[in-house]
Formats: sequence, C-alpha cells, structure tokens
Amino acid sequence: MGAGASAHKALWENASQNELNDFVKGLSKEEAAKLAAALQAREGAAPLGIREMSALHATHSFNPSKEIPRQVVKDILEGLRSVPSSANTQPWTIVVVQGATRKLLSEKIVAKFDAGEQGTALYADLPKDMPARMQKAVDAYTKEYDAFLGDKAKLRKGCEFFGAPLHLVVCAPKGPCLEESPPVDGVFLDMGSAMTAMSFSAFDLGLGVHPQFSLAKYHDIYKEVLKEKMPDDHFVICGLSVGYLENDQDPRNTPGFVPSKLSVDDTTRWVNCDAEWLKTHGDVVTGNSEHGLKHLVHSRHCSHTLDTPRPVPYDFLASILSAARYVTSASNSQPWSVTVIQGAARDKLSKAMLDHFDAGNDGGQTYKKYSTQNTSRMQKGKDQYGYELYEERHKLERDDKDGRRKKYRPNYEFWGAPVLLLLKAPKAAAAGTFVDIGSYMYAILVGMQAYGLGGKPLGSVAKYTDICRLGVSSFRICGFWPRSVQAEGLGEQRLRNVSLGLYQGSLYESYYFGVLGPGFLSQVPT
Repeated sequence: MGAGASAHKALWENASQNELNDFVKGLSKEEAAKLAAALQAREGAAPLGIREMSALHATHSFNPSKEIPRQVVKDILEGLRSVPSSANTQPWTIVVVQGATRKLLSEKIVAKFDAGEQGTALYADLPKDMPARMQKAVDAYTKEYDAFLGDKAKLRKGCEFFGAPLHLVVCAPKGPCLEESPPVDGVFLDMGSAMTAMSFSAFDLGLGVHPQFSLAKYHDIYKEVLKEKMPDDHFVICGLSVGYLENDQDPRNTPGFVPSKLSVDDTTRWVNCDAEWLKTHGDVVTGNSEHGLKHLVHSRHCSHTLDTPRPVPYDFLASILSAARYVTSASNSQPWSVTVIQGAARDKLSKAMLDHFDAGNDGGQTYKKYSTQNTSRMQKGKDQYGYELYEERHKLERDDKDGRRKKYRPNYEFWGAPVLLLLKAPKAAAAGTFVDIGSYMYAILVGMQAYGLGGKPLGSVAKYTDICRLGVSSFRICGFWPRSVQAEGLGEQRLRNVSLGLYQGSLYESYYFGVLGPGFLSQVPT
C-alpha cells in the first residue's frame, strides 16, 4: 500500500464526520464518483432489509386511479401483531379509509385549508424548548421542504393525501394520552412503532408511503366523516397515505425528497468500548439477509435464548444504526439519542443495577410507561401477556412475588448480551417526541432482525437512570441489547411481546453513564 493510500486509510478510520465531509468536498468529480461507487458496493453487501430502510422516503405523488387490493392492505396491517408494546397493550387503532369516504374526508380538509382554518392537534408534536441540535435539524428541514415544494399552494396537496387512494388513520386512546396527568409516554412510543411497521411493510410491497402528522390538527373533521368507525375515546396521531406511484414506478428505486439527516457524530456516543471490538466485522450469513422489510416486520420477535460467547460485530451495529436514521420524525427533528456500552463498562453498569435490585431498591421510572386508564382491549392484551409469561411459561402463580422477581432479575444482567444500547430523549420531550423515538426504536429492532440478531428492549433500565447519568438534561427511555441468537430449531421459546431499539442520537444535552469513564468515538460513515 502506497503512502497516499495509507494516509487515506488512516483518515477514513480516525477522522470525525466533519473532517470526512471536508475531505469529500475536496475531491475531484472523478475521485468523488469512484468513492460513491465504492460506498454503493459496500452498501450492497448489507441485508436487503437494511438497504430498503436506507431508501425509505415520503412519497409526494401517487397514482390516484390504481387501487390497492384488500389482501395487500391486510398484509400491511397483519404486521402490527408482531410490533412490541408496553406490556403487550397494543394501544393503536387503525381506521382504513378509501373510496367515497376518502374523497369526502379529503374534500372537507381541503375546504378548511382553503378557508385558512388550520385547526389544532390534540397533542404537541414538538417540544416548546428544543435542544440546539433538534432546532438545527428542524430549521434545515423547513428550508429544504420549502425549496422542494416551491410555494404554500403546494401544501394543499397534503390535504388531498398527495393523491393516494388509501389513507390509514393512526388513532390513540384519549384516556392514557390526554386525560391522565402526566400523559402516558409509553403509549406514544408504541404508536410510533406501529406507524413505522406499516410504513416498512407497504414500502417493501412496492407502495409509496407518506406519514402526515400535520393532519392531526383536523381531528374534528376525521371524527365528523368517519363517525362510529373512529371510536369516541380515540384521537388522531397521524394519517398514513399509501398508494402506488405513477407509471408503475417502484418507490424503492425512485428518488424522492429526503431531508438532511444528522451525522453519526451529532447523535451517538460509544462509551468505553474495547478498541479491538471497534474494529470487528462480520459476514452477512443469516437466513434473513435476503428478506425484505415485510418479512422482517412479520417475523420479528423478542428472543430470550442467547448465544453469549458470540460477539455482535461492530459493523453490524453501525449499519443498523445508520439505516434507522431514515424513519420519519416531526419536522425531521430526529430527537433520539443513544449511548453504546460494551466490555468492562457494560459489566460495571450491570453490577450497579443488580446491587440496587438485590437490595430491594427498584428505582423510579423517568417517564410514564403504563396507564391506569387502559381501554378494555389494552387491558386484555396486558393480562394475556402476564399470564403467558409468568403463569404459562414459568409456572408462577400471580401471588408468587419472590418467584416473579427472580425471573425479572435477568433484565439487569442484560440477558447475557455483550453490547448495551441506551436510548435517551431530551427532558423537554413532547408527546410527538415519543412517537418519533418509538419509530426509531422499532427501526433498530427490524435492522437487528435483518442481521440475524435478537433484540431485547427493556424499559426496566429506565428505573435506574440515576445510576447511568452523569449529566442532568436527558433521560433514558430504555435499554436494549442486541445479541446473536442461538441456532434456530433448538427449541427456543419465543415471546412476541416487549421490545425497544436504538442508535443515532446524542451529543446534544447528553451524558455519559454512571461511574464509567467517558468515551466517544468519531465513527466512519457507513
């Protein structure tokens, strides 16, 4: 290897994101083309699901005359059964709108828009006081989107669902979200996961998708048009417009508007990770590598059987976390923040949590995860989950508190996983912030599935935020542990409940965890 090549290799391995950006800007057109081709070839080695996630974008022009077959719609909705939710409550209600009802709904929303009546959403999509990093992302999105649309008149197309023949109304229960004080943040997290699962499945089926949070402000119109189809005790989180593209184009191969994404340096911390581990690479040899997003959404589950000695390659995580950036967030705010812990730092954190747990100190949740106003359907899902997990699987009676506590303890051993990712949000988070983070979490879990990794997300670690926190301006949503799953076909029991995911996010108002020595890695882009 020549001196020039060695210098470039050193730069690639050690440079910050900004230094890499400056390096690329200084390349000639020929050199930039070669680099782009090399990166494309590298991306091509990633699993199909990862490549699809990285291509995800909102469609702004649909073919209004091409209807979506009912079976295709059912396939999209079927994936919701595998989406993780707090205690398996599955709080979402999806109202499918098409045909004459869709036409009437659009006409009434357009009339409101034309009259200058913007309406008001029943929940806040963005914090009033955003951290600088979020504000920067929102400001950049506003400029980019204005330039893309050209003028306000084109915003009217959103009220027409951009011509999409199918409109899925994502609804949440009012009790936990609007009537409890404080609101149940965990329900908003679950709504984001559900919305993203539907988007992933539709995209993999060759359909364009456009999540429209701005339509939540027309809740009264939705209720007026949909009547009894929309439960009285629910409200609109967002509308998901879905359809085929004009001229039978495939959205997976058709460029669209993609707002700027924050760099890895802007959003991620890698704390005290072993230097050798940070160089590890893995071969994509799993049976999931050729499967698209729909299959991954339908087949994803929470695994409790770990292959502890087998390390999770660093480049797998880097690829997953990079792809997850492309999920939708309110005004492209990208509010998530993640810290990656591995090696001795991970072991110290586990010991500290176990010491508290064994002493009977259960800590305190930093966000509201469970509701006291569950709908009957939510409560049914929660009760069924508790029965299946403790009574059916572990043969523990409801009043066996010691036995149940013993089964809960492995949460703080991270189930033997070698890598821990901690998801964080700004303290000023609004309800919509949790929706965005729920979308991001779910994307990480699906990315893990693509690489054949089990994803065990647990909100339980948020009870010990004080152990992990050195700063005071962010809080943890959950931790989750990617790990290699033992070979299939060995009798592994699967629970298709619980979960959470994470990556991109941190540096703004963030913190290192606990008593661990701080460490930050400037990551090479993937």
